[in-house]
Amino acid sequence: MKVNVAVCGRFHYHNYVKYLASLGILNRFYYSHRLSTDSAALGINKEQAVNLWAKEYLFGVLSRLAGGRFGSQIAGSCAGIWQAGVLRRWSKCDLLHLMLHGTGVAVARRAKREGSVVVVEPVNQHIEVAHAIVEEEREALGLKPTGGPRRVEQRQIEETEISDFLLAPSRIVRDSFVKRGYDGRETAVLHYGVDTDRFQPLERRDELPTECRFRVLCVAQITVRKGHVYLLEAWKRLALPNSELLLIGALSNEMEPILERYAGMFRHISGVANASLRDYYGRASVFVLPSLEDGCAVVCAEAMACGVPVITTSSNGSSEIIDHGKDGFVVPARSSEAIAECLERLYRDEELRREMSIAALAKARSKLTWETYAQNLNAIYRTAMDLQ
Repeated sequence: MKVNVAVCGRFHYHNYVKYLASLGILNRFYYSHRLSTDSAALGINKEQAVNLWAKEYLFGVLSRLAGGRFGSQIAGSCAGIWQAGVLRRWSKCDLLHLMLHGTGVAVARRAKREGSVVVVEPVNQHIEVAHAIVEEEREALGLKPTGGPRRVEQRQIEETEISDFLLAPSRIVRDSFVKRGYDGRETAVLHYGVDTDRFQPLERRDELPTECRFRVLCVAQITVRKGHVYLLEAWKRLALPNSELLLIGALSNEMEPILERYAGMFRHISGVANASLRDYYGRASVFVLPSLEDGCAVVCAEAMACGVPVITTSSNGSSEIIDHGKDGFVVPARSSEAIAECLERLYRDEELRREMSIAALAKARSKLTWETYAQNLNAIYRTAMDLQ
């Protein structure tokens, strides 16, 4: 079996392609990232790695020239350039694994013409579901509606229609496609993994200063979809002494005035390199991700691998890797009350935090490694092939 993996970016795929190569099934990995990211860094050989890096630099230049405007049009054009590059350097395969991102319709069609099995992998719920959730929240926040899915998002539906099999990162995602007509027998669920070499507890955890003995961390772009407002409302309600709320992530323009309502209640860092996140996870008491819609947020597994209990919502596919009350808590979306209750419980019970930390770390190391992910993915590929 020869497998081509294609993603207009890198996303989580770069973590496990080396394991697919070691299994002898990786034919090509088509992606786009900085020019300095070579095949050796991915753990695969030069022929297998096809880095269409020009797309990344072009997007950056055009975005700066446009001053943050016309983002969807620019992204669509750059994705078209990436797809043309894939087709120019195409290598025939038995199975195409394509990220469902509205960027590979022509690639999927070519693979189908050549007799390949096409497996698509959505990152989030079906675009119609995800869009409705975000639009509802925008209205609640008093923000203007977006006016419907963008063209690049609508192409996700085309990619779905071309595909033979759907690989979902959570049951939440899979069910959203099955409810819209995708044959449930031609689907599989595989939760994302985590790099347990990069993410692990600090060798020596510096003691938090006395004025901050309880630190709550959230790592996510501050957008409508991520639900930060509900965490901030919970934090406002609690007003816990000797504590800190730290938000790490780029702040969208439309959320900036909303966060101003909570000025002075939290600390914000706009960006931290992934390689440096361990230092922030390692000094956190608890990790919170209050998403309204998330396919399977990798940051939750990263926090667990650093021995940090996780609080997230049932609308985040990562909730499916959490044992409620053992290594974290799963709460309803849009519930600041539930978040506050869990935070206060962890704040007041240091022994519970310690027990949850141990359980989170054990689960990450035993069940959530990328090597295990690749082994399970290999089995899913073979199932997809057998169904055709």
